[in-house]
Order: sequence, then structure tokens, then C-alpha cells
Amino acid sequence: MDENRPRPESISLPARSQGWVGRSAELAVLRELLTSLGCGMGGCVLVEGSPGIGKSALVSEAVRSSAAGDALVLRGSADEFCVDLPFQMITEALRPVRGEASAPAAGSLWGAGARNPLAAGVQQALAQVERACAVQPVVLVASDLQWSDEASLTVLGGLTRLTAQLPLLLVLELTTGSTRDEVHQLRRAILSRGADAIALGPLNAEETVLLAQQLLGLPLAADLRQLTLQTAGNPLYVRELTAAMVREQRLTVRDGHLHLISDGTAGAAERLPGSLGAAIADRIGHLAKDTLEALRAASMLGTTFAAGELAAVLGWSVERVSHAFHEAVESGVLSDQRADTAFHAPLLRQALYESMPPTVRSLRHRQTAEVLSAGGWPAERVAAHLSLAKGTPDEWTIAWLGQSGTDLLYRAPELARQLSQRVTEAMVWDDERREPLEAVLAMAAFLRGKSQDCEAMATRVLARTQDPSRAAEMTWLLAYSLLNQVRGSEAIETVASAPKRWMLSSEWDARLRALHGLLLYLMTGPTDETRQVLNKALESGRTLNDAQTIAYACHALRVYYSGLGRHSESTPYLTEGLAAAASDPQLTDVRLLMLVNSVAAWEDLDQIDRARDSRRTALKLAMEAGTARLHNVLVMSATVAYRFGSWDEALADLEAAEEAPMIHYTTELGYGLAAVIKSHRGELDTARDYVERIGDPEKLAPSAWIASEDIWRARLAVADADGQQEQVLAILHRVCGDKFLTDLEDSYRLWAPVTRVALRLEERGLVAGLVATATRETERDARPKVRAAALHCQGMLTADPEPLREALAYYRRVGRVELAECAEDLSVVLATAGDTAGAKAAMREATDSFLALGAVGDLDRADARWRDVGLRRSTRGGRNRAAHGWEALTPTEQRIAELVAEGLSNPDIGERLYSSRRTIQTHVTHILAKLVLRSRNEVARAIADRPESAGVS
Repeated sequence: MDENRPRPESISLPARSQGWVGRSAELAVLRELLTSLGCGMGGCVLVEGSPGIGKSALVSEAVRSSAAGDALVLRGSADEFCVDLPFQMITEALRPVRGEASAPAAGSLWGAGARNPLAAGVQQALAQVERACAVQPVVLVASDLQWSDEASLTVLGGLTRLTAQLPLLLVLELTTGSTRDEVHQLRRAILSRGADAIALGPLNAEETVLLAQQLLGLPLAADLRQLTLQTAGNPLYVRELTAAMVREQRLTVRDGHLHLISDGTAGAAERLPGSLGAAIADRIGHLAKDTLEALRAASMLGTTFAAGELAAVLGWSVERVSHAFHEAVESGVLSDQRADTAFHAPLLRQALYESMPPTVRSLRHRQTAEVLSAGGWPAERVAAHLSLAKGTPDEWTIAWLGQSGTDLLYRAPELARQLSQRVTEAMVWDDERREPLEAVLAMAAFLRGKSQDCEAMATRVLARTQDPSRAAEMTWLLAYSLLNQVRGSEAIETVASAPKRWMLSSEWDARLRALHGLLLYLMTGPTDETRQVLNKALESGRTLNDAQTIAYACHALRVYYSGLGRHSESTPYLTEGLAAAASDPQLTDVRLLMLVNSVAAWEDLDQIDRARDSRRTALKLAMEAGTARLHNVLVMSATVAYRFGSWDEALADLEAAEEAPMIHYTTELGYGLAAVIKSHRGELDTARDYVERIGDPEKLAPSAWIASEDIWRARLAVADADGQQEQVLAILHRVCGDKFLTDLEDSYRLWAPVTRVALRLEERGLVAGLVATATRETERDARPKVRAAALHCQGMLTADPEPLREALAYYRRVGRVELAECAEDLSVVLATAGDTAGAKAAMREATDSFLALGAVGDLDRADARWRDVGLRRSTRGGRNRAAHGWEALTPTEQRIAELVAEGLSNPDIGERLYSSRRTIQTHVTHILAKLVLRSRNEVARAIADRPESAGVS
């Protein structure tokens, strides 16, 4: 090389902020979705691609350059530290509309089963988004979906269903290569629902060069073009490479083009980053020591972090952290983001994190956990770092988990399970510190529905514990785990033997007595022993003023007296038990059970308004608590709606229940009710499917069998419609057999349909026995609806219109669903007796009622019976409700459409109409389908343009 030859003068062009090139087709998809959002129509789009390919940049450009109008843009991101931190991504995204989410305060280990903060958090997050969408269109961007925690994934799954009826655009950014099953399940689910998919590939050669020219501000000469094309079209690599060339002063200008400086000793390109990873490492390596130290510590806190948290970890002042970050922001490593700071690209954080040796990272995670604990940070943040600290847990970790395990169980159950499992596995068998951790593992298994695992761990704790309170808690858990495995006798023995093994406190002795009585009732029915055990428990609870004992004893006594048909005696226990349960959030589970009971109690007394008030309270509490009782409450709600003729509302509740956490026996009862409604409506294929899902009702658990009247009615209806006479007769003989009807809680609901079919098949002996049973039941059970059912059957058997008229008058007065069939039966009896005028009047009442219910299957049956007795009904009223248009809407749907037009969200409509958010969501879906509309905005416009004649009835 000629050393006297002058070198080209380098220039220091600051790399400009990234411009935009290419991606026209991808941008068009996003802009179209954003335009539709401005018109009130939601959508979902999945943006996939390799690291650094520009997923977030594409979404940001689309939002910036589109006509999204006044849309609220919410953003949440994840990283590998988020996987076990519940709601980490969704909390970040929803912070502008709700602030920080609060976790429930931890109480006893036993109380963790009363509330499920994860399920409750999902419902709360969905409601927050729905309310935000009622104010303005919302774009929710979820970045790095592959690292999202499971709770946030569940919320996103729920939101994808809401995009069909809300002005909500869900944008999910996913880096290809994820191996997590739950991520793939969500991906498959959203694509199956018709979500758009954008697979983002590399820029082409022309776009790659153009991007570099925009960043550098001048055209590139051939050598720079060639070097730039080595980035393989990865926009992040282009950005990092251009920044490195400017930083290293490797550029010069000749003839209006940028050239790469060569010193003649080696190719200039060889001293520039040869890969994306090398480019990122080069950028980081040029940072000042203080800045680099701060960034490495920050990389352990996640992609997004708070300056205060980092200052605590480093032991620095916030001012020193801010000063160190000034260079990082200037160099493009960090970007300010609301109250937090974030890495400009996840790969930058990953490079800093991986620049530390694994042993150093593990040690620093352990130290970070201790610092955060001392600073009062939430237990799940501490636990997340402990989960990343490898090796044998040290003394501090064991002590912290022993103290914080219960709190962690309330806030992050899976982290509590993982850490407790890891720590106990590292302990020797006789280490006394194992016990509280194994207790946490028992409750974690219980919360996950793993009854066998819970049984094993609770048994292990009980075998060694000397702590009476812990023994009592584990006994409670073990008993419920055994009951869930249909091992009720073992559950009874477990509870009964506890006072003999431990010196229990007076409170726990009384609590376990109450549980003992409840188990006795479930397994043996209303015996004297059960009553005595429960009365003693309640007396102790009152003396001790222990809400838990009072609540469970009152709940069991209420069920006990109702089972005997002595409903007036059960009501005071219900009132006392509800008051006790409401005093302690840890009694949410039993409070929900009693609220369900109170709905049934008011329904028994035909006080529909009070039943709806209790139903509303139960739904609200179940949604807030997030327990599996939500399924129970929804099935109960559907049952009340069915019995008072609101069948569309009942079906909406049942549809919502199928997506709620399920309790086994309520699942089958819900299927039975759905099958009954579908058979009424002539939808026999659907009814048959529900019946098949249930299987053999004789194999149901006792708690389901005693409430199985809908299941038997549905089986009878399907078999009868299919012409399976042998099966029909088998069902008739079974349900009319000794004790069958008296063993069911509400057997009166079977009396009329069984009588009608049996009389048609000339099985009068069976009917006579049934009527005798019904008469005896009215002497035991004084509820008016039971007497009306007995009169109904008696009138059919004897062809006497007077009992039928009396029953019909009652049904008409209280608005019960039995009115239609009773009017049908009365019309047949009157026509047979020659009272044509009376028969026609009853026929018209039956017809109007069947049509209002949409019970076209019943109407077909009634038409055949009327023809047999010489009656013909007018068909001017039509056979069924219209399929589309305003006439297709039920009264409930019409009211909901009006509230949608007023701008109310689904949760707010639910509160106004005594219904759940999820049930209202189902109704809105049906409304859009029946009106052939695409958005809530269109519903509002359609109502404004609707003729007065189509007003809400």
C-alpha cells in the first residue's frame, strides 16, 4: 500500500430513524382492517415472522398511516420471563384503561379454593376491553405472543370471539419457531375463526437497498449495495449494519453516493458485523461501562421494566439509572414507553442477557429476588427470579417460600407449584420445612382439579404434621378430593376421625362437624344422624361466632329440610347462612351455593322478581370470584329462565356455561335442560346429541341423579319422537317404579309428560300409580307448583276438566312454562267431552303459548292430538318465529338491541338485565345474525331507521 496516498475522508452521518419501504400487500391488509374498525367492525390478524423481520414496525406503520380515527391503541408485550407470571402481557396492555390490576389478599391456605384469581382476572380483563370498546374503537396489539403467560393467552382467546361484535381489532405478533402447545392452540383457534394471517418474509433486494438509503440519507455505491444485501432482507440487521458503519466512520461520499472506506490492508466489510447477532453485539460493545452494567441488569427484568425496580436491583439512585439510560436511548437500545422503559427490540435485550455466563445469570436472578422481596415487590415477581436461579435452593429461598407460599398460591398458582415442587425435591425427607410447602402443593393440585394428586399430598402432610390447624385444613381438602372421586364413604371417615387424631381448636372442630354433616347428607340423605350432626355444628358455630361453621351448617340444613319437602323450615337457615358467608371473602364458594339455593327458594314461592335479584347477585359474585361455581350459577340461571318461559335466555346461559369452568354434575344437568328445550322446539338432532353426551343417567353421581328430571324427560322425548316404543316403555316403567319419583328433588316436573305419553300407550296402570305418588307428595310438599302438577296429571287420567282448569289458572297467574301443555291437555279433554267452544278457547291459548316459546315440536304434537278429537287450529299466526329481521328477535333480544344502540357494553347490559356478561355476548351474536348485521354500530343505525311497528314489545 502507498502510505503517502491520502485516505478518503470519512463522514459521520447519524443513522436516521427508519423510513418505510415495501410491505405494500401486508400494509393493505392491516389498513383495510383499521378502516373497517373505524366503521365499527372488529377483526383479528396474526402477524408472523422471524426475529427482527419487522412485525412491530409493520403494525406501527399501519396504525400511523391508516384512517383508524379516534381508535385507542393498547400495547402489551412479553418475554421469556413472563411465561409463569399471570396477566403480565394483558396487564401491560390494559394499563391505560384500568391501571394496575390488584391481586386478592391471601388468607388461609384453605381459603385459596374459595376464589380463583386467574379465572376471575380473565373475566375482569374481558369486561375492561368491552367497556373500552363502548367508548371508542380499540386496537389491541400483543407482541411476542410466543412468550405470553397462559392467563393472557386465555384473555386473548376470549377477545377473538368478541371481535365479531365489538369495534376491536386484535393484532397478534408471533415470532416463528415457538414450541409452546398453548400458543399453537390459540393460533389454530383464531385461524379457525377466520382471522387474517400475515406471514412476513424478508425484504427483496431493491427494498433492502432502499431502506439503507433512507437510513443513511444518500444513494449507495455498488460496494455498499453488495454489503447491504448480505443482511438477507432483515430490516433490523439493515438498521444495525448502517448504524455500525456510521459509528465506525467507514463511509465517505464521492459523486453523490456513499462508498465504503477501504484502507488497502483488508476489506472494510470484514471489520463490520457479519451477522445480525454480531451487529447487535457491536452496538452494545460501544456503550459506556455504567450504561452497559445498567442494561445487563435491566435485561434480567424483561423487555419492559420500571426505573425504580432497576434502581433497587442495582442499589443505585434513580438519577444514576436515568443518566446511564440517556446514552442507551440516544443509541437506540432503549425507548421511553409511558411510565416504563423498554428495549427497542427484544433481540437487544436477549443479546445483553446472553452476554452474561449462565452461572452469573443464575446468581444475579437469586440476588434480584432477595432485593425485590426486601423492597416489598409482589411475590410473583420474586418467584419469577427464583425460578430462573438454577441449582440447589439455598436457605433464604427455602425460608422465603415457606413464608410466602400461600400468598404466591393466590397470585401465581403455577409458580407456587413449580417452586414448591423444586424446593421439596431438594430437601431430605425429615426436614421440618417440607410441611408448609407440601401443604401448598396439595392446594395447588386441588385448584388445578387434580384430585388424586391433592389426595396424595394431603395424605402425606397428615401423616406427619403436628400442627392441628394445618391438619384441619388438609382434612378439609382431602375430604373434598375424595368426594370428587366419588369416594364419599372415605371422605366421611376422614372427617369423622380428625378430632380423634389431633387436638383441634374449637373453631376447626365445629367446621369439620359441619362438613361431616354435609357429607352425610350427600351420601345417605336426610337421616336423623345427619340432622343431629348439623344441629350440633351450628350450635357450636353460633357460640364461637365462626362464620365458616355457620355458613356450611346452614347450607347443609337448608338442603336437608328442602329434601324432606319442608321448605318453610329451610328458609331461616338460608338467610342466616347467607349473612355469615357474606362476612368473609374466603366463604365465597359456600355463599354461591346458598345464593343458588335462594334462587330456587324464591322460585318455589313463585316470587320471580326476588329470584332474579338473587340470580343477579350470584352471577356477579361468580364472575368476580372466577370459581367453577360459575358453571353452576349459569345452569341455575338457565333453569329459572326456562321455567318462566324465557327459553332463548335459558339457551344463551347454557351456551355461556359450556365455556365456563365445569363442575361435573352441573355439566350433565345443563345438557339435560338444553335437550328438553331443543325437543320442545322440534330440534331433535340437537336434543339427541345432548342426550348422548350425558350417557346412562343411572351412572350419574348421586348429586346429579337426584336432580336428573330434565335428563329423563329429554330421554323420553327423544325416544318417543324416534318411535322407539320399547325404549319408551322401559323409561316409563323405570320412572314410575317404587321410590323413583320420590327420590328426585323436583320429580313433579316429570309427572305431566310421563302421564301424557303413558296414556297414549294405554298404560293406565302406570299413570294410576304415578297419580297416587303425586297425591302423597302434595301431602309432604306444600309448594303450589307441586299441587298444580298433581292436579294436571289427575285431570288427564280422569278426563276431568276441573283439576286441569285449576292447574291452568295457577300457571297463568304466575307465568309458568307448564301453561302451554296444560292448556293443550285441557282442550283435548273438553273436545272429547263435547265442549267445542271451551276446547277451542283452550286450544288458542295453547297455540299462542307454544308460538311465544318457539315450541314448534310441541305444536306439531298438539296438532296431531287436536285432529284426533276434531279440532283444527288457524295457521294465520304462523308455525314459527321468523328466521331473520326484527320479527325474529325474542323480547329479550329486542331489549338488548336497544341497549346496544344506547352504547352500553355487554357487562353493563348484563348488570341492567340481571344476566352475565358472557350470556349477553351470546345474545348479541344472535342479534347480529338474525338482523344480518356486522357491528354494534349497524344495530344502532338499524334501530334508528326501524319502522315504529317493529318496536320493542
